[in-house]
Amino acid sequence: MQYESTRGGGGPVSSAQAIARGQAADGGLYVPETLPQFTLEDIRALAPLPYGDRAAGVLGHFLTDHTPQELAVMTAKAYGPGFLDSGA
Repeated sequence: MQYESTRGGGGPVSSAQAIARGQAADGGLYVPETLPQFTLEDIRALAPLPYGDRAAGVLGHFLTDHTPQELAVMTAKAYGPGFLDSGA
């Protein structure tokens, strides 16, 4: 998936480039060129999964230059033990 600036400057970049840069050179924010489509079947398949696995499944549609294994590691760290017990 490619990302573009909300201000229209520069060409499209990969998700990894957008994350590394943080903000587009023209001062805009990076947004996906297109949004992925999720079918009802896709959503039903994600529903019974633990939160981190659901997050990895959704993020996989947006961060297409990351492997499923990389996303699983990242979401396990972000949404691992204590995530829902943070008191927030």
